[in-house]
Amino acid sequence: MSDLLKKQFEIGRGSLLKDIEACSEEWFDIQFEGLPNTIRWQIGHILTAVDNFLFAEDKQFPAQYNALFGYGSKPSAWQDDVPSVDTLVNQLKTQLEQIKGLPNDRFHDKMPEPVLGNNTFGELVSFTSFHELTHIGQVHIMRKLAENR
Repeated sequence: MSDLLKKQFEIGRGSLLKDIEACSEEWFDIQFEGLPNTIRWQIGHILTAVDNFLFAEDKQFPAQYNALFGYGSKPSAWQDDVPSVDTLVNQLKTQLEQIKGLPNDRFHDKMPEPVLGNNTFGELVSFTSFHELTHIGQVHIMRKLAENR
């Protein structure tokens, strides 16, 4: 099961990177009416969620990422420097390799306490993949909206 989940991340990230490559630079910070966030926010949120859920013990990103991209954050409130899209893309690729490097036997480990209703690390990985895929879908929709402006 763990290899299937890793493959799901690989497929999802591949789709996300294709959408990002198809974007014009100005599209990353468009906030469409009725949508609270932007493509850049979605990318940062994906990175931050995986960092918080799967690498909580050894986070790769500064606390600033939670302020910029964490649950409840929004680009309209940004006051700090925001990472460039190139930086975020490189981090997506590096993080994917980290996900693929997770030891398969760890997926059976029980969580010290449930996280969002997930009792094992594998359950949390599955939830995180689902969460990521919903945000990848948002990026795809936003790219389509930007193309049709």
